[in-house]
Amino acid sequence: MTIHITDWLMTSAISPEFAERVQTRHGSWWQLSWLPGRYLSFDQAYAGMAVDETLSDPALIHDEPALARAVASVDLMGLVWEQVIVLLAQRVEARLLEAEFMNDRIAPGASYRDDPGAVRSGTAA
Repeated sequence: MTIHITDWLMTSAISPEFAERVQTRHGSWWQLSWLPGRYLSFDQAYAGMAVDETLSDPALIHDEPALARAVASVDLMGLVWEQVIVLLAQRVEARLLEAEFMNDRIAPGASYRDDPGAVRSGTAA
């Protein structure tokens, strides 16, 4: 796991997600790119980055200790494991859709769901 940390930013070596430090009237907090609008402590933001890295690394898909650490990190953040998986999967899908749109491969407003032949994980085909 490689998370690069500065005073104001956490970035991942394997994922485009990040955490940034923000100033509010009530102090300094961290926000995750994949969890906008929620203020986190440094430890919670780091845990969020660790979860993202774990779920972004295909080599860790069947690594039970790594997944157990990710579940513990989600608990530290006060979130539900299944919801985090869905949030991160939606971010990946949005990036893929944007990339295809930017390369003129799909029409504006279209989505993968518009293609009846598309097979998505967790759906009956």
